Amino acid sequence: MPHAHALRIDLALLEEGVHTFTRTPSIETLDLDPARFDAVEVEVLVNYFNDRALVLITASAIATLECDRTLKPFTQAISGQYEVLFVPASFSKREEETTTDAYDELQEIPAGRPELDLTAFVRDTLLLAIPARCVSPEAEALELQTTFGALTDEEGNTIDPRWEALRKLKTDDADAT
Repeated sequence: MPHAHALRIDLALLEEGVHTFTRTPSIETLDLDPARFDAVEVEVLVNYFNDRALVLITASAIATLECDRTLKPFTQAISGQYEVLFVPASFSKREEETTTDAYDELQEIPAGRPELDLTAFVRDTLLLAIPARCVSPEAEALELQTTFGALTDEEGNTIDPRWEALRKLKTDDADAT
């Protein structure tokens, strides 16, 4: 059985069929920032048949993010999935010619060492799971200021500060004559 922190699957130990693995790799194993990621869990579903392995990776973690509105750090659970097809090196050229777009990723199984290294796939899945817009739950309830720098005169009419500066110049010129 592989080490609990390893993200390698030895195909020589598997019979044909569907296999499920759960791993809790260390942040260092994945080469991720320990200040940003914590509690990584990975579930791997391997459908191994005819020397090929279709692998579905589901990775989750707790990420420390910076709120786009308040610039304060907060933690959020993130998760993502990735699917990759591993084929023997002898099949890979044939597969590239005949495969459809059903699989985004086609990887070769190393010759002489039927082992799948999933480390890079898990790391990339977690990095892509970080939301593009990071807003903490507390900041969602905050009202956003939508007007800035609007001035009003005595009657409550809005004054554009640029026109007010010009009006002041005109008044100063009138006083000078």
